Amino acid sequence: MITELGAGKFIATGGCLVCGVVVIAAIGGGAKYAFTAGDTAKLRAAVCAYSASPNAVRRVPAARFGLSSQQIANAREIVNVAARLGLPKRAAEIALGTALQESGLTNLRTGSGSYGLFQQQPSQAWGTKQQVTTPSHAARSFYTRLIKIPGWEHMPLTKAAALVQRPREDLRDAYAKHEPRAKALVALLWKGGSPRRAAVDTATRDDMRVSIQAAAGLGVPRDELVASIAADLAGQESGEQPDPDEIRKRADDIVTAVAGQLCKELKLRADNPADETASDGSVLIENPAGRGAIAVRAALGMIGVPYSWGGGGPGGPSFGTGRGAGTKGFDCSGLTEYAWSKAGVSIGSSTGPQWHSGKHVDRSQLQPGDLVFFAYNPRNPGTIHHVGLYIGKGKMVHAPHTGSHVQIAPMSRSDYAGAVRPS
Repeated sequence: MITELGAGKFIATGGCLVCGVVVIAAIGGGAKYAFTAGDTAKLRAAVCAYSASPNAVRRVPAARFGLSSQQIANAREIVNVAARLGLPKRAAEIALGTALQESGLTNLRTGSGSYGLFQQQPSQAWGTKQQVTTPSHAARSFYTRLIKIPGWEHMPLTKAAALVQRPREDLRDAYAKHEPRAKALVALLWKGGSPRRAAVDTATRDDMRVSIQAAAGLGVPRDELVASIAADLAGQESGEQPDPDEIRKRADDIVTAVAGQLCKELKLRADNPADETASDGSVLIENPAGRGAIAVRAALGMIGVPYSWGGGGPGGPSFGTGRGAGTKGFDCSGLTEYAWSKAGVSIGSSTGPQWHSGKHVDRSQLQPGDLVFFAYNPRNPGTIHHVGLYIGKGKMVHAPHTGSHVQIAPMSRSDYAGAVRPS
């Protein structure tokens, strides 16, 4: 809701996070911003502009750390994986300290049984040689074992690293010398935008969508929107004085995430004017028909529901397990299981059974509702790590990763492994 206040306007959204967002519509007696809400193309462009944070990438001076640009890139990937998994900075510090000791942050592809940034051994179930020499997989595998160690967050770096890597006894303290450089690297590379930190509840997210669309229609600069949200966040903090930079970054992350999803939906609506609209009016199904369309409608109805590792099933969103504990939502296979259950078809609760739940179809023959799979090695179904639901026109609806939410995305990914039409 937009309320007039003299020369200004403000967005009132039910007393949630953005209730203090102030939109100054006129300053100095003259109109400062153009009202674009009546022009769909301009509104879409304005919303999409909010989704691009000007501080999204921080350049790190490689020479300062005695590292090459490629080593810095490898360090950035290790840090980014921690953020995508919703892990704290401490996990990234331990991982970087480990990689500095094991490989010097060089992705080693030759060796006597050990490979990659962490010198992981395929013979010890870290993955294939191709997987352990893929930085994202290597980092994810390291974190998977790290978080299983009770109290790892409070251990000295060298102890946590040794418990994961299990080196010779005389090398167990070798990781300690890398801790200062690991901490400095994380401080520079961490975007502060781990998806978990930018997460908001469903009601607030819906309010944010309304507010962002209204602010875009009024032409409010992104910085003003972020500043006002940051002020609201600071007002909600209890206890010790919040860090202004940290609060500002969190507000920036929220605007980027919510505006990004709204941008995708507005673009999809513009690109698909003749297809069927979902109940929320934001997403369209290509050539709707049959059980596949029922499954797609069910999945689209869950857009915006949080990702929850191990969460979701025929009954809808649920509290996950492990890193998903405490969050009610879906993981990737939980979402597809739920969607197809609404069409009366049981496909199993994980990617393994779902891969065998029906007829395999060629990519050129995809229809709405088909399960689309992605793998670390697209030629090996045993490495499948993700599944989504095809909705048409090269797009899918899926639950991507910890800290995200159910959303629409293009299928232009190099790890596409195949598709199944459940029966």
